Amino acid sequence: MVKVYTAFTKEIDSAEDAVNEILGYAAPIVALTANAITGSDKMFMDRLAKPESNPRPLEIFGEKSPRLRHSLKKTGEFMRHYFVINPKSFVKLEDLKHFLLSVENCFSVGNRAEYKIYISRYPRDAVAAVHRYAASVRDCETVRIYAVGGDGVLFDCLNGMAEFENAELASIPYGNANDFINALGAENFDAFRDIKRLSEAPSVPVDLIRCGSRFALINCSIGAESRAVMNMNGIMKAMNKGKNTRRFIPAIYKIGAITGIINGSILPKRYIVEIDGADKSGEYMNMNIANTAFNGGGNIPNPYAVPDDGELDVVFLNRLSRFRTISIMPGYTRGQFEKYPQIFTHLRFREMSCRCETPMSVIMDGELFMTSEITFKVLPGAVKIAVPEGLGFVDATAGAGRKKKEARHESQR
Repeated sequence: MVKVYTAFTKEIDSAEDAVNEILGYAAPIVALTANAITGSDKMFMDRLAKPESNPRPLEIFGEKSPRLRHSLKKTGEFMRHYFVINPKSFVKLEDLKHFLLSVENCFSVGNRAEYKIYISRYPRDAVAAVHRYAASVRDCETVRIYAVGGDGVLFDCLNGMAEFENAELASIPYGNANDFINALGAENFDAFRDIKRLSEAPSVPVDLIRCGSRFALINCSIGAESRAVMNMNGIMKAMNKGKNTRRFIPAIYKIGAITGIINGSILPKRYIVEIDGADKSGEYMNMNIANTAFNGGGNIPNPYAVPDDGELDVVFLNRLSRFRTISIMPGYTRGQFEKYPQIFTHLRFREMSCRCETPMSVIMDGELFMTSEITFKVLPGAVKIAVPEGLGFVDATAGAGRKKKEARHESQR
């Protein structure tokens, strides 16, 4: 039995019918990628104009029989599965339909577990939904949150569930940028798209970055990289190719940075910085605070960052001329900052505070925020991530694909 929640509840026996229901809701959101904004708005307003519709988020439940649910709770083996989907990560509705059917087929065989699907409508939409659902789960149960899309929806899911000890996070990479999965090997995308394998995977304790009142899993940046991301997003919107831009992301990222350097929007600032009690204030073009080595869709600016070592890595870019900044960029994005010891400074830390007289643009896992003061603090092993057996974080200093070590699963700690 599948329940679909929009303005009202429907009980639908057929998985095909349930998928068609959710596609009808998601179509206007997917159209933001494939069509003009005006066309998408018209589709959405036409749907809301129907008597049985309203702007409420769409949710799908796959439910177990009460007797089996009670039995699993008593034995402590019960796990809930909560899928948060960014529909714009799927260029074609047919691709989204295939994914939804794969979820239903995974959990319907043998009545394996309860699951729920939430369609995210815009950035930060899923934060409250994930928090609300995680809070409803009993302490004796486990909830696994699946972020379906890219790093943006992963950021939302993380910030919705980070405070719950019985919550686990899983990433299913379909977005333009999937840098956390890159840290586990770009060749392993299919393993994380295998719903059955991921739902049965053990969890790995991973460090978090506490960024003021928010959490980040991948990295944060202040200065040039934040402007590069802003320019990159503008270029991608102009290209209007959705998922097809994925393989161009690293190149578009570099173009965004060069554009900012040339037009003067990327300029050095004086920052008041304190790292583990030591004063590191100065004029910097950029600060990259990393929990993992990858960002910008596959660039490796901070190759020594490993997300399970209890520390964060920061790379400072000192004040440079425009020409010199552009000339060292290829080496920097390939993790070769050590070739320029007078230009870059690399430090490891547990807590770092930063403030500036003018507002700072701060990128957290690819999401932009503005502030004049912020503190970054590592939270060792604060979140559990689902990682299929046999996979581990790659050694970015030796090149992508070479395994640094197998991920330490909870049973091994």
